[in-house]
Amino acid sequence: MVLDARVPTLAEYIQSQSASHLNGPDGTPLYAHPVDEWILRSLNSAPVRHMLDKAIDTIISIEFGQYLANGIFIDQKTFPDLYELLNECAKTLGIPLPHTLAHDSFVLFQAFTAGTDEYSFISISAGLTKFFSPQEAKFVIGHECGHIAAKHLVYHTLVWVLANTTSRYLGPLGRLISSTAGFPLRAWARRSEITCDRAGHLCCGDLKTSERALLRLVAGFADVDQIDVDDYLEKYREMQEYHSVSSWQQAFFTHPAIPKRIEALRLFDRSELYYDLTGKPRPEGETLLPQQELNRLVEQMVKP
Repeated sequence: MVLDARVPTLAEYIQSQSASHLNGPDGTPLYAHPVDEWILRSLNSAPVRHMLDKAIDTIISIEFGQYLANGIFIDQKTFPDLYELLNECAKTLGIPLPHTLAHDSFVLFQAFTAGTDEYSFISISAGLTKFFSPQEAKFVIGHECGHIAAKHLVYHTLVWVLANTTSRYLGPLGRLISSTAGFPLRAWARRSEITCDRAGHLCCGDLKTSERALLRLVAGFADVDQIDVDDYLEKYREMQEYHSVSSWQQAFFTHPAIPKRIEALRLFDRSELYYDLTGKPRPEGETLLPQQELNRLVEQMVKP
């Protein structure tokens, strides 16, 4: 594979450096969910991190080697429109341009990121290239780039291993490991998705577009413009209240429910943090959420 060794122009360099205002002194994104941020700081400082990197590299080769070999890599010549969106998202979030491939998938609209800090890749299902608008695709790509910017990859891949391979290779012991170690990792994973929804929103810059991109994950081929989002969220709250006993099942999920993600994104969109990060003029006559209140409301929403 020939890598793009082109020297960036001065304007491109300045634009890429401007993304540093989205990150703290240690590189942790300022838009990160606070629990996500705290856990990553703790895990990344542990001596075991180097060992995890090596183990994940091996897992990537075993589990994804053929997947990567068969995928269609996105570059200037193949899916150039997606490549341009990827380039814009990488610049916005201040990360190197990640290897990204399009792949057929049993899941209609799927995107995921795997790897380590040294090598990572983004996979996008072919359906996304056809049925998402460019700005909706930008939210999805920005979300996946957010996992790279926030250095989620080692632990996200570990969650995937616990969920998909331990029981396959270790039988009952694997199921025990998955149910014990997997539980707190899934709790972190749900909060990391909130972080990356914010990254996607920072990339596409429009709340309605971000909401439509999330709605497509549950609506499939349906016209999401025919969905009343407020009514959808209200119906979800009613069903949750009626079926409150089943809410414990969410503790086993790696992603919050789509309605929760939309509501969490709405809170971020009307927060002081969002306007501080984007530099957009604050809306007149509207009280924005202080960061502490944003954190409290989002955490209340995300926990099962």
